[in-house]
Amino acid sequence: YRKLEPMPASQWEDIKGGKVAAEEAGEKKSQMDFALWKKSKQGEPAWSSPWGPGRPGWHIECSAMAGDVLGDNLDIHAGGEDLCFPHHDNELAQSEAFCGCKQWVNYFFHAGHLHIRGLKMSKSLKNFVTIGQALEEHTANQIRLLFLLQNWDRPMLYSDQMVDDAKAKEQMLKNFFGTVKGLLRETPPNKYGGVPQNWHEDEQKLSEELSVCKSAVHSSLCDNFDTPRAMEAIFSLVSSTNKYINRGKGDGVRVMLLLNIARYVSLICRTFGLAEDSDSIGFGGSTGDSSGGASEGLLNAFVSFRDQVRKLARDTGNRDLLELCDSVRDDVMPGLGVRLEDRADGSLYKLDDPAVLLAEIATKKKKQEEAAAAKKQKKIMRMQKDLLKWESVSEDLFQSDERFSKIDEESGMPVAMADGKPLSKSLQKACQKALTKRKKERDELDRLGGEDYIKGLREELEKLSM
Repeated sequence: YRKLEPMPASQWEDIKGGKVAAEEAGEKKSQMDFALWKKSKQGEPAWSSPWGPGRPGWHIECSAMAGDVLGDNLDIHAGGEDLCFPHHDNELAQSEAFCGCKQWVNYFFHAGHLHIRGLKMSKSLKNFVTIGQALEEHTANQIRLLFLLQNWDRPMLYSDQMVDDAKAKEQMLKNFFGTVKGLLRETPPNKYGGVPQNWHEDEQKLSEELSVCKSAVHSSLCDNFDTPRAMEAIFSLVSSTNKYINRGKGDGVRVMLLLNIARYVSLICRTFGLAEDSDSIGFGGSTGDSSGGASEGLLNAFVSFRDQVRKLARDTGNRDLLELCDSVRDDVMPGLGVRLEDRADGSLYKLDDPAVLLAEIATKKKKQEEAAAAKKQKKIMRMQKDLLKWESVSEDLFQSDERFSKIDEESGMPVAMADGKPLSKSLQKACQKALTKRKKERDELDRLGGEDYIKGLREELEKLSM
């Protein structure tokens, strides 16, 4: 008994000694006992039985239903980690006794609990998030990635930091697919023969990384479905491919190699449910990938024209024209489902869902506004500190100090205490040091402009605070 979660030796000793909890003594002969049939309470469903009206216990209920459908052997049985004991252990005990077998279930999968900001998700804690609520803030793929980046059999964290990481990883994959598609558009299959396809050291190295990635993904999934390690291998391959694309060598890239890599990454994404089941590269779905034909020709022509206009504007120093080109890229094309990326050798366009692009722009704008507000607040606090400092510097140091009854008008040095007694030598030394420091500060204030500088600080601070 208790195959899944073996009992500690100390607990076995208690059971052998016949120790039973006081509150259970009336119902149990042993701590190992659990209910097969429960007496129904008032208002609960009830069926007649040799022991009186009652209902099935929780454990026998599941065993009966599973056994009725699947018989005396289940290949896979799954549930949350909290069901390991007592529920699944009790299911095994009663089902194996009833079926006369030694192994009712071949494999158990016990999934980790979902934790919201460090605490187990629970209605009692009021930290319950439904799938519908999560989808209001995040895409389905972002939530899938969030779970893929964590082990299935350990506590799973749902937090702002984890979601942001999933979003960054999703953006990394989308940018990768978009870049490869853009390069493939520049060199379609009917032009492969007209561009170099021979491999050098960079291509050999990248091809080896593809092989290493395939091996790592396979071994990770064979090791308890370790999806975080599998995805880590995919992201490493994508990162290396991006470096290869952006390395800036004059002989360009080898599109067939890029196509092979993108196809493999797409295959893994489809396997994990991140992409639609198709032969195309990328996530598929409503990302604008189906434009094709005339639409693709128009986009190619427009991007080429814009590149020429940008080059002319740079060559002639026409900033207004450059700003117009930027405005088309940032304000017009996203609403049409087109992401434009300017490169040294010409622009690259990627197709995506307009809603996604516009949401990205809104998020970016919000972050910029928040950063600007934080910067402004920081400046206000710094200016307030400066104003307090310089206002105090402009005042006489000991004039309002109640410790002293007499101040030398010429030097500003205290000469008598409040009781008329002279200052001690240590206090004289401290006051002289403070006066020397104040003189340096006043010299610095005079260099800045004196009272006019303080007045300017007040006016600027007032404007910033409006």
